[in-house]
Order: sequence, then structure tokens, then C-alpha cells
Amino acid sequence: MINKYFDGIITELITSEIVDDFTVLKRKVTIADGYLRIRVDLIKNHFLEISIYCRSKRSGVEIVDYRFHWQDKHGKLIKRWDNARHHPQLSSYPDHVHVEQDENVFSSEKMDFQKLMGSLTSLFCERMFW
Repeated sequence: MINKYFDGIITELITSEIVDDFTVLKRKVTIADGYLRIRVDLIKNHFLEISIYCRSKRSGVEIVDYRFHWQDKHGKLIKRWDNARHHPQLSSYPDHVHVEQDENVFSSEKMDFQKLMGSLTSLFCERMFW
């Protein structure tokens, strides 16, 4: 189940119009859980790093920990969505987003890979970063 989920992520990266290249840095899957870390080179020299830790459940795959780090061609953070448990004051705890600097932290809906790629594709295709 987890392998199928990870294969779906890789397939989406292969077919995405905003991805120039990507490298799977780590992929580890057991019967109970899995970890995936990927470095993605986006168009316009932007960069995305994906880290997902998940568990296998009867109903499917449960995302336990995630981090989606997006930066521009100059290495400047644009956004990083994660669910590290270090901002309990936020209403969406543990889910949050860092915007432009690590100190700028805001509540965020739980992010997953599909939502992330949909948002990024929309932004790039609307020529926001051209």
C-alpha cells in the first residue's frame, strides 16, 4: 500500500509540467511504515524538497510527518509546510507554514503532496513566477 502511494508521487513528478528533474534521496518501506525524501528541481530554477513519513492503515496510508520546502533560484525560502510539533499556539497545530523566513509562521491546513503540486502548478501556470 505504501509502495503504491510512493509510486503515485513519483509518477506525478515524472508527468508534471513544472518539474524539470528530481532525485529520490531516500525511500524506505516496511510492512508497517514508510519514509520518502525527494529533491525536486522545478521550472524557473526553483527547488522543492519533499519528506514524508507514513504508516499503513487498513483504510489506506496515514501521513504521520511531512515537510514540503520550496525555495526560489536564489535559495530564498518561499514557503515550507510541515507538521513538526513546535508551534502549539497556532489554531491548526501541528500543521503550519513558514513564509519567506523561518520566523514567519502561520496556521495552515494539513498539506499533502497532491494539494501541494496542485497549488504549485496553478501558481506557475498563472505566470506568477515568470
